[in-house]
Amino acid sequence: MDKLLKPILDFAIKVEASDVHISAGKHIAFRVHGKLEPKKEAGILSEDSLERILETFLHNNTDRIQEFHNSKELDFAYLHDGGTSFRVNAFYRLGKMSFVLRRISNSVMTMKELGLPAAVKKFTTAKQGLVLVTWPTGSWKSTSMISLLDEINKTRNEHVLTIEDPVEYIFEDNKSIFSQREIWNDTTSFANALKGAMREDPDVIMIGEMRDAETVQAALELAETGHLVISTLHTSSAVQTISRLLSFFPTESQNAVREKLGDTLVWVLSQRLIKKNGWGRVGIFEMMFMTTGIKNLVRDGNMNQIFSSIEMWVKEGMITMRKYADALKEKGIVEESSYSDYFQDDSQF
Repeated sequence: MDKLLKPILDFAIKVEASDVHISAGKHIAFRVHGKLEPKKEAGILSEDSLERILETFLHNNTDRIQEFHNSKELDFAYLHDGGTSFRVNAFYRLGKMSFVLRRISNSVMTMKELGLPAAVKKFTTAKQGLVLVTWPTGSWKSTSMISLLDEINKTRNEHVLTIEDPVEYIFEDNKSIFSQREIWNDTTSFANALKGAMREDPDVIMIGEMRDAETVQAALELAETGHLVISTLHTSSAVQTISRLLSFFPTESQNAVREKLGDTLVWVLSQRLIKKNGWGRVGIFEMMFMTTGIKNLVRDGNMNQIFSSIEMWVKEGMITMRKYADALKEKGIVEESSYSDYFQDDSQF
């Protein structure tokens, strides 16, 4: 089995691919610095070959294998030779088995190395409230979250509870003690894990992703009761993030949720990757923290005014993604053509 999988993953690591696409009957494709290309030389695998690879991924665990065949999709982590981790999504397309693998970095990049705004440092000193880090898919989700938690681990004596699907990076305790829980292996769902969190004496709680109203509600309650809660959403701006949180709830409940967000939300960091001059990609960021004015805008539902408020508070550390990108352009790091399409109408952000 490893004879099928090992050369694929070795090649992905060699070319620094962020993602690998494997589908029965199709050429294997690799995403390198944002560009996805099939590699004919990698060959085409049969359905039987993918079934064998699935067995390798799941260590011949017949229950998990049957779970995948029953549900037709499954998320899990896989540790390759040499210690490189991959997050794997197994699914079917047109009746054929497929995998998409996301490579997880073995090392922790610092916030400075990632180019995060300087004000992000404040994230890691907050004692309570809700911090959200958001991005479209493929925008360094794992890298940024690991960096934030690593900074807490270096600087604070806390119990950090993480709830992940799957666990992507295993932390070594430094100043903090980590309890990392994985969906399916350690708990049945985000919501169930959060129900038990209060009894596990956490100071910081990281929720891998907000997926439903029950998880959002639990996160807000934990943030209200003196915990620092860090989580993620697949959105591209602060305004979209707040709107997305509200969309989990029925209309008649949204006023109460806006009140809770006004009380508990502390910061929102949004990011995406764009092509940089020469080779590779670079992050661009939007930073919003909750001033009294922005809290009131959230409570009143005046979302269209939040973007203007972020622009007004640049000197205090906030920044819009457009301004951040423009600053990189002035330094010669990127061309405007790499990001201009994202900001056709800044009012929507």
